[in-house]
Amino acid sequence: MTAGGAAFSRRALVTRAVVAAGALVSLPDAISRFGLAGEAAAATTDLVADTINGLVAFVVPGPDAYSVAQGEATTEPGGIDAFATPALIQGLTFAEPSQPLAAMVASLLNLVAQSVNPASPTGQFTSPFANLSFGEKSAVLDVLEHGEPFAQLWSLFGVLPSLVAFLAYSEVGVFDPSTRTLVGTPVGWSLTSYDGVADGRDAFVGYFENRRSADA
Repeated sequence: MTAGGAAFSRRALVTRAVVAAGALVSLPDAISRFGLAGEAAAATTDLVADTINGLVAFVVPGPDAYSVAQGEATTEPGGIDAFATPALIQGLTFAEPSQPLAAMVASLLNLVAQSVNPASPTGQFTSPFANLSFGEKSAVLDVLEHGEPFAQLWSLFGVLPSLVAFLAYSEVGVFDPSTRTLVGTPVGWSLTSYDGVADGRDAFVGYFENRRSADA
């Protein structure tokens, strides 16, 4: 992806969107206010990935275990198959390397998940949020986007699902940065029946009903 001739990666897009949402300023402060700084700092890679997997499955369900567990799954590949989880985590990390933004987001999702469903920590996943049903996940995001205690984070959680969808439908999962080529068919292309880049399409060849001119 290029913008004005300069390289514009999906990781950079996540960074710009997060910055625009004010996350770099508000997220660490909110984490401290909710007493989650230690939890976010100690969060394991597996816990963070588990939580983000739960979010990705919510936005673009597929046949994966997270989608099945939430009660909304499809036979077609989804966001997890498209590698949206590592792309989002990497983008959040790139946005502010000195702050564990992905772990902070995971901590907030898991915090609210336990208020929505107190039994969520005992599910099949290490992440309470990932253990929620589809409807319960919706309730968590509604709280984070509209609840007064989280007012400084409304913009962040307002844009987060859109970022997940963008990554799930992008080519990030099959793009080889060393060769700048695709090494497979992106999940998003399959889901949207997109045939890929082409010099032209049959639908645009010739003129409608052989017309050569049109009345003004």
